[in-house]
Amino acid sequence: MVIREYEGRTQRDALKKAEADLGVDSEQLKIEVITGKSKFFSFGTLVKIRVYLEVMEEPVSKNVENFLSGLFKTIGINVTIETYEEVDKLYVEILSDSAGLIIGKRGKTLESLQLLTNIIVNKDRENWKKVVLDIENYRDKRETSLKEFALKVADKVKKTGKAQLLEPMNPFERRIIHMTLQNDPQINTKSEGAGSLKKVKIFLRRRKKYNK
Repeated sequence: MVIREYEGRTQRDALKKAEADLGVDSEQLKIEVITGKSKFFSFGTLVKIRVYLEVMEEPVSKNVENFLSGLFKTIGINVTIETYEEVDKLYVEILSDSAGLIIGKRGKTLESLQLLTNIIVNKDRENWKKVVLDIENYRDKRETSLKEFALKVADKVKKTGKAQLLEPMNPFERRIIHMTLQNDPQINTKSEGAGSLKKVKIFLRRRKKYNK
């Protein structure tokens, strides 16, 4: 909802200013007269109105397509954007011959791009919608490799009894590690550190002591 106030010699003059400023016809505006001319002393006085304009939000998918297409065009990378929208999420598939460049080392560039896209397209929205970027099915491939890695490290911890501290990971990667090992009766996991990149610690569960 856009709410603004305008003044003019007459109500029509004030309304014309509102139409020119907002770029809409008066039929789209709800008008409230704040001050009008007096019956007896109208000389030199102005009419002041307050106008209300309902602004329809553009679909998030359209905003994302425009933002990403413009961004990649600026840096000289050809892409095709495909989207699939749910109630609270928007999945975006990027198709490009420069997939490796867009993904970056261990997906860092893709994650940074996803964060930036979420901030830009949700800036003026009342309801935040999470945008998930993917390219060449990278996230599924990364999830599979992380699951295999988590199981391998857990086996090492069981054999040596020594805890293992993994390299810093983003929330998406840490969640996969935790979920993969959560039902292992011998293994426990926890995130350590500050910020979005934290390390996951994989260690043996403490055995419960029972009184005889």
